[in-house]
Amino acid sequence: MATEGRKGEVCGGFKVEGKNVKLGRRLVSRALDELSPYDVWGIQECMRCGVCRYTCPFWLDGQEATDIPAWRTYEVNKVYSMFYTGYGVVVRFLRLRGIKSSEFLKWRESAYNCTACGACTETSPLEIPNWYTAILLRRMLHLSGTNLEGAEEWAGNTKKTGNALGLTREEWGESAKSHGLPVDERADVLYVPSALEAKDPNVLGQVSSLFSTLKEKWTVSSQVSDVGYYAYLAGDFETAREQFDRVFQEAKRLGVKRIVTSDGSGFFFLRWQAPKSLGRKIDTPVEHLTETVYEAYRAGRVKVDQADVKEDTTVHDSEFMSRLGGVERPHRELMKAVLPSYREPKASPSSHTLFTCGHHLELLKEKEEKLKRVRMYSVRQLASWAKTVVTFDPNCNLSMLNGIKDGQGLSKSYYFTEVLSKAVRT
Repeated sequence: MATEGRKGEVCGGFKVEGKNVKLGRRLVSRALDELSPYDVWGIQECMRCGVCRYTCPFWLDGQEATDIPAWRTYEVNKVYSMFYTGYGVVVRFLRLRGIKSSEFLKWRESAYNCTACGACTETSPLEIPNWYTAILLRRMLHLSGTNLEGAEEWAGNTKKTGNALGLTREEWGESAKSHGLPVDERADVLYVPSALEAKDPNVLGQVSSLFSTLKEKWTVSSQVSDVGYYAYLAGDFETAREQFDRVFQEAKRLGVKRIVTSDGSGFFFLRWQAPKSLGRKIDTPVEHLTETVYEAYRAGRVKVDQADVKEDTTVHDSEFMSRLGGVERPHRELMKAVLPSYREPKASPSSHTLFTCGHHLELLKEKEEKLKRVRMYSVRQLASWAKTVVTFDPNCNLSMLNGIKDGQGLSKSYYFTEVLSKAVRT
């Protein structure tokens, strides 16, 4: 089996030989093409102590060895060692080390029993990037043609339409204009939605209202209705890189001074992962919309009223925005000012003690039953503080809504744009 890579080239390098799987150098070199020195150090130095398992709800659910984050890191290290270390090359040549078919089948399940939330890295004594090795396993599944169908659909849609959920550029342009979003205008700010947000008219209207109140000169691009991270999370780095690059090229074309996204994952990928994946520095600053609003609030350019939310309310911090992205204060300070009965989690937004939600896996039918159980950890934790929650990432909001639908303890979930669009004023 093989899959098509960029410009139609075939990756190859994957073959089943009896009880073993043969990975060719070409596949491995493409799969590991963006490893940094820190990544290499991490996959080689992981002690496999297993401490990382205790903050992973996937392991806590079934306590399977293959759901220990370090297990995935060890699998990636085996592949790296066989092609990039002297000892590994020798043992591979002598056929003393290889990947068994039974092990490879476990990759397919284990790689998607992870939301890449980063709690395992925070827990690890050596801060091993275990969250990233799950994505590298997905990348090898993608390149070998053995990936989950749902994940491949994200990548295929992104390649075809520029949107992981299949929204065409024509549909996006019409939707943006119908909701009052300025399209392809010279501006100071380029707003970039994610695939879920681009298909949600409520979010688009609320974002438009916020920018109007902030008196920002802003625009959206007719060519960009998705950050591109779904393709990345499916292991199709090539398609994701094209989408990341399209975002930055549009920012340059429209002459903006900064990029703003309302998606916590979108912030992380544009601010941190895209420059790493593209292999170049990005000069255009990237902000999450809560940062934009908070800075205007601190500077006195806008004021906030208390929102019409009477029930006790807490926040579900976006793992990608805070734990991996480093944005901790703005969203919590805004909620503290806006929500009459705000219940702030005692743990910091980056703490490994805050459980991940189902995040992007909520869009995969293949993981539906597993996620019902795994989601309970975050939902029950939040419900112990308040029955109503505010989220800052559309994947998180979808996860909370699914938790409510499944009767897991919450009563209501607000997306932050709904709360702020009604509370922020000049």
